[in-house]
Amino acid sequence: MSPAALALVLFSVCMHAGWNVLGKRHAPSLAFFALAYGSGGALLLPLVWLGPSLAALPNTFWGWLVLSGLCQMLYMGGLAWAYARGEVSVLYPIARALPVVLVPLVSIALLGNRALDVRDGIGMALVVVGALCLPLSHSEARRLSTYLTPAMGFALLAAAGTVGYSLVDKQALALMQIAGHSSLTAGAVFMVLQAVMTLTWAIPLLALLPAERRRLPLLRQQGLVMLVVTGLMMTCTYGLVLMAMALTDEVSYVVALRQLSIPVGVLMGVLWLKEPASRAKALGTLIMLSGLLLVAL
Repeated sequence: MSPAALALVLFSVCMHAGWNVLGKRHAPSLAFFALAYGSGGALLLPLVWLGPSLAALPNTFWGWLVLSGLCQMLYMGGLAWAYARGEVSVLYPIARALPVVLVPLVSIALLGNRALDVRDGIGMALVVVGALCLPLSHSEARRLSTYLTPAMGFALLAAAGTVGYSLVDKQALALMQIAGHSSLTAGAVFMVLQAVMTLTWAIPLLALLPAERRRLPLLRQQGLVMLVVTGLMMTCTYGLVLMAMALTDEVSYVVALRQLSIPVGVLMGVLWLKEPASRAKALGTLIMLSGLLLVAL
């Protein structure tokens, strides 16, 4: 991975953990995340005029964009519904780390990317072990039922969404570069288009789900400032990652390095949201980080 791609990913790490904690603190709902993301995309809409015209992009690109928006919507819904039922310091690492295991496997199966070596396998195993340690804050939690909860299920949905958009976005960015975009303009334009497409997917779901409709008045009471700030963080964070994807050939490395936000998210959950601290969280986070470094380096 190039130094430029590495710097872009690391800079996005802190912002990513930050908007997740903001969402948990203010309104953990699909309505909050989708409207925030859409507002960020709307404010950055002039960026779509960077580089070649959108008319130069092939029809295949628009198909990838539609699929990417769906995956992003599922990811945000999974995060929101998980946070409404559990702790960020447990659920955020799980949702962020599991794609490190899943993306390379799916990438090999569907896209024919490189085979995994022994170090990759050890790193992925450590990620899974670390994820299993996180909820074990006390002896009574050491049972299967600890993992069979709605919060864990929604965290898995968020992880699946991450796998989907990570692989789809790589294909879309490649088409943009073939059409004449640089890595920077491709990332900037796509992050705006993706935000708009995600909101387009989310609006019908918000209308259908009573719990999400009830969240809308609360969002109005909280004001637009927090919504817009969170949306800009969401949009710019992933925009940096998209640029990094365009600068590297191996998408699984980008996904792995993004997971450095895991210890940041755990610390924010414990220190800012006052969630319980435990040895299991510390141990699980360290094990995860060790596995991530093995895969990434």
